[in-house]
Amino acid sequence: MEPTSLVVLAGGRGSRLGTLTDSRPKPLVPIGDQPILWHILKAYEAAGVPRSVIAGGYRVEQLKRAFSHSESVEVVDTGATTSTAGRLLRLADRLPETFCLTYADGLSDVPLTEVIGLHLSHRPQATITAVHPPSRFGTLSLSGRTVTSFEEKTTLRSVWVNGGFMVLNRSVLDLISGDDTSLEQEVLPKLAATEQLIAYQHDGFWYPMDTVADMAFLNVLWQGGAPWRTW
Repeated sequence: MEPTSLVVLAGGRGSRLGTLTDSRPKPLVPIGDQPILWHILKAYEAAGVPRSVIAGGYRVEQLKRAFSHSESVEVVDTGATTSTAGRLLRLADRLPETFCLTYADGLSDVPLTEVIGLHLSHRPQATITAVHPPSRFGTLSLSGRTVTSFEEKTTLRSVWVNGGFMVLNRSVLDLISGDDTSLEQEVLPKLAATEQLIAYQHDGFWYPMDTVADMAFLNVLWQGGAPWRTW
């Protein structure tokens, strides 16, 4: 059965964004004229996932107001300090047998229908999207002591990381003990150890919004055509 719901983990403080999150939650930081969360929800809507549940925490009332007129988005207070897997456990009564899961701070042109299709065809407990992370430093090409090229923004093609955009089976909840359980540090490693975790490898665009510089870069990309826009 194809997933009918998306869960967005959107409860963190986003402290590395500095003053941008002093008065609003990170998912409402704008890229262009819309919050980053809007961009993410549009991608899933285009992929045919009709319902979204936002797992809020920090300044959750602002998230509730932002989506108060939406019939397809529900914002749930999952606690100010709850960890990532703990937020899922708090949503147990809202989760179907198979559901999509992502974070509220990364944009990508990953074909979500293919990620979902991979999960449904292989039937693991969880599927993640593996992406190449951007380098935080410029890279040099050298010939002896001579610099032959310099790139300020590069992608680490030899490295794969979890870019989010996941599909999970409800059985994953059995691995979550409570609010303090981490999806990344506890649940996903356990799934990997039992060969119940697979990855959709995406070589295309992916970029996180962790810092003010990331936010500024994504806004520049939005003005230039938004490479993550798949709808």
